[in-house]
Amino acid sequence: MTRFLLLMITAALVAAGCGRPAGTDGHEARLADSVSVLLPHSPGLLYDQGRTSACWIYAMCACIEHEAARRGDSVTLSRQWLMGHLMEEQAMERYDILRSGGKITDGGRGTISMTGVGPDALRLIAQYGLVPYMHERRAITNSSVLERKLSLMAASAVAMRQSPEDMRRRMKELLPTFTVTRHKRLTHDFLKPETESFYYLSMRYTPQQFAESVMYYQTWRWYASEDTHPWGAVVALEVSDNRRYHEYRNLPMRQLLAMVRESLGQGHAVYWEYGCEPSHQKRGGGAASDHAVAIIGMVDGKFLCLNSYGPDWGMKGCRLVSEEFFMKHTSNVGIIEITE
Repeated sequence: MTRFLLLMITAALVAAGCGRPAGTDGHEARLADSVSVLLPHSPGLLYDQGRTSACWIYAMCACIEHEAARRGDSVTLSRQWLMGHLMEEQAMERYDILRSGGKITDGGRGTISMTGVGPDALRLIAQYGLVPYMHERRAITNSSVLERKLSLMAASAVAMRQSPEDMRRRMKELLPTFTVTRHKRLTHDFLKPETESFYYLSMRYTPQQFAESVMYYQTWRWYASEDTHPWGAVVALEVSDNRRYHEYRNLPMRQLLAMVRESLGQGHAVYWEYGCEPSHQKRGGGAASDHAVAIIGMVDGKFLCLNSYGPDWGMKGCRLVSEEFFMKHTSNVGIIEITE
C-alpha cells in the first residue's frame, strides 16, 4: 500500500508541470517518524504561483528562505518584486528594439515572457535586490495575459512616439506595487540619487541591502548532467528558458545525485529543475526543463520537494520524489556553497 501511494505521488508530480495541476488528492504528510533529513520550513512560505510561469523564482526564493531559517532568521520574501522587475525590463527592451526599427524574434531579445531558469533569479536579485512579502500590495496573477498586454503597450508607445518615461508610467498600472518609498539620502559631501527603501524589524533597508543581509555568505553553483557534453565541462544549458545562456558544470548523474544528498545532509535546500519526460527522450534538443521546486529534505530515501502551488496541493504543498525519478528527469540543479 505504501509503495502504491508513493508511485501515485510521483505520477502526480510529473503531471503537474509548471502550470496548475488538474487537482489535488488532499493527502496530508505524516512525516514525523520517517524523516531522515528535513530542513526548517513554515507553511507561511508555501506561496501559490497562480497562473504564472514563475516557478523558478518561487523555487529560488524558497531555497533562500530555508537557508535563512537554518540560521534562525525567519523571513518571507516577495516573489512579485522579482516578477515585476523582470516584466518591466523585458517590456522596455521590446520598446527600445521597436523604436530603433529592429525586429522581434520569437524567444529572443524583445520577447516578453515570465519563463526563466534559476540563475536568472539570482541575476534579478543582484540587480534589484529583495523585499519582504509584507510590502506587497498588488500582484501578478496571470503572466500570459500580462505578457500580451505589455507587448501591445510597447508597440502602441512606439507608434504614438511616447518617451521611455511615458512607457514606464503606463506600465505601472499593470505591474505589482509595494509599500517601498523613494527618497534622497544626504551623505558627507553630496546628495545621492533617489533610492528605494523600506523598514523591516525597525531597520531601514534598500532592496540591495536586504538581499545582502538575507543571502549572507551564500554562493550558488549550477550543475547539469548531459551525456552530449564532456563530463566536467562548463556548458550553456540547452533549454529554451535559458535565454541568457547561463552556464552549468556538466557532471555524471550519479555524482550529481551524491552532491544533492550531501547538501541536504548538511542542512541546505537544493534548487531542482526537471522535465516531465525522461531526459534520454530529449537528446538532440537539450534536456527538458518543465518545472522548478525546492528540495527541502529526505523521507525514507526519497526527496521531499516544496512546490509552489499553495499549501492545499499534495502533502501540504510538498511531494515525495524517488531518486530514480530524479536521475531520469533532472534538467539541472542549484547547490549552495557557504563562503565564510
